[in-house]
Amino acid sequence: MPCDERAAVAGTLTDSMSQFLALTSAVFYGMADFVGGFATRRVALWRVTAWSMLIGVVLLIVGLFVVPAEKVVAADLLWGGLAGVMGLGGLALLYSTLAAGSMTIVAPISGVTAATLPVLFDLTGGSALTARQWLGIGLALSAVVLVGTDTGHEGVTIGIVARAVLAGAAFGVFFIALSQTSPDSGLWPLVGARVVSIPLAFAAAIVTRSAGPPAGRDLGMLAVLGSLDMSANIAVALALQLGPVGINSVLSSLYPVFTAIAAVVLLRERPTGRQIVAVTLAMAAIVALAL
Repeated sequence: MPCDERAAVAGTLTDSMSQFLALTSAVFYGMADFVGGFATRRVALWRVTAWSMLIGVVLLIVGLFVVPAEKVVAADLLWGGLAGVMGLGGLALLYSTLAAGSMTIVAPISGVTAATLPVLFDLTGGSALTARQWLGIGLALSAVVLVGTDTGHEGVTIGIVARAVLAGAAFGVFFIALSQTSPDSGLWPLVGARVVSIPLAFAAAIVTRSAGPPAGRDLGMLAVLGSLDMSANIAVALALQLGPVGINSVLSSLYPVFTAIAAVVLLRERPTGRQIVAVTLAMAAIVALAL
């Protein structure tokens, strides 16, 4: 096989692996958001966020040995630090919003916003959007407007929709920051993220007098949450290092599908007809952006 053909095959395999990792992260993120939203209904927001992040470090340490880094430079850690700040802000907004509003509505809004920003980032970098991607952005905006103007459903207000959009924007920047790290750095950008985010989370917990360690059932729930969140972070970090930020961020942003499914099956949430249309548009937008 000629060298150029081998390179093409290798590139295709790398892209396929990155997309598989991005989809895997969507599963973990979706389940983590469900557990996080449910946990925040029982436990103070910053206790949930701080302790679940700290517990997740155990899995990150294991990952550092499984995926060794070839070379780590300061820029990788700095981009990781930025990702940590944005990820922390996004989680705090999302968990509090999920606890206050309908999971089947809040999760898709945040997912659409998180998916759209990296695509626009690619556009500013010189990448051209296809007609289907433009359609996806249009569907995304339509979904947000449709949900945002439907305040008749219990638990859904304009304020909740706005917070969901802000959470998604923070996640979008999180994806962009991680995509700027080198594949040679392995999982070390996530170390930079946790070095920044964990002290900030515990500082917020101390200020809100909710830094005490969880116990019993709450501890188990936060252990599950921390493991799911870190598994998702590991998968998406590798995906964004190996493949394009636009496509893989969109695939990772499919997490609302799994959050919504869990909410319908386990919490028996029933959105209104108008909101079902909005969720359908949101999911169609993510699929259109990914193709």
